[in-house]
Amino acid sequence: MSSKPSKVLAHDSQFSCPFCGKGYDQKSRLQRHAQTAHPPSAPSASDVEKALKGIRYPKTKEELFEIAIQRTAGESPGLLTLIDSLPKRNYRDSAEVAIAFGELKSGKRPRAAASVAKLESPSKKGGRSALKSRKISASRIARVLKGINFHKSKRSIIGQVRKQHDPDKEEIISVLHKISDKKYLSMIQVEIELGRVK
Repeated sequence: MSSKPSKVLAHDSQFSCPFCGKGYDQKSRLQRHAQTAHPPSAPSASDVEKALKGIRYPKTKEELFEIAIQRTAGESPGLLTLIDSLPKRNYRDSAEVAIAFGELKSGKRPRAAASVAKLESPSKKGGRSALKSRKISASRIARVLKGINFHKSKRSIIGQVRKQHDPDKEEIISVLHKISDKKYLSMIQVEIELGRVK
């Protein structure tokens, strides 16, 4: 006779797994099952982002840790350990926290506080570069060309744009110079051609 019938149906058992419903007659076996079949997941960048969402920067590592304790009610020790392992420095925005988190996860040696302080804040740098590289999309060109009657050549389409009072007119024209020199029967054909040249 075997002494292994510890795994039983959930309705017949004293202890049932809250994740999958399997039943066990001994608490220790349920605990072992939970540890092996349903291990806790490691905190991710998304978890850090959620815990620190909406806070006003700059913040020190210690302030970030205190905010995370308050918001998670201490129920996520892995997340708190992760935030506590961030380099000791002032964080100017959530992008700096994400970069430091990435350095930790990849095994890179975190940058020194002094070298980070010399650099521009990532969110400001990203915003400024986005303004500089204002790419003209096919939908933007379609708005400028709205209402024109097609069966137009590339030259006629560019002529239509020249007549517009649009602040991006010159950029749009430079993009249109890249399309094939042929007649276009519809805006859809122009958009397809724009997709090829971009």
